[in-house]
Amino acid sequence: MANKRIEMNIRQTSINCYNEIKRDGLLSKRRLETFVAIMKIAPCTASEVQHSINYHNGGRDCMKRISELRDRGVVYEVRTRKCRITGKNVIEWDLTDKLPIDFKNPNKSKKQKQNEALESLRELYKNKDNSKVEDWKIVADLIKSI
Repeated sequence: MANKRIEMNIRQTSINCYNEIKRDGLLSKRRLETFVAIMKIAPCTASEVQHSINYHNGGRDCMKRISELRDRGVVYEVRTRKCRITGKNVIEWDLTDKLPIDFKNPNKSKKQKQNEALESLRELYKNKDNSKVEDWKIVADLIKSI
């Protein structure tokens, strides 16, 4: 019965996001486990997440996963508050209801990176009248990464 109560507190947008993440394999096993724990108890602290899923190797691994989820845009810092586990003032985390940002494979060959940058530049040029500054920054970053 307790699980039913927890599920009722989860926002439908979070459930939809979770279903898409799981279906498409957008997060690794540990990141998904951390995401699910946050989804069930959000808003929460890293120690509360760690406590809810019993990380065996300490809080560093849990905090690392939360940081990775933050970097991928699926969790965000809400505020600082007193943790129910540690009693310390720490960051409280919640879900963004967005799908994770897919980082490009850093092991691409130089030729692959060049082709990707050229293709992006061609597309940007074709749509130059409708392009935004952010679009140009993305292409610039691709070129810098070569």
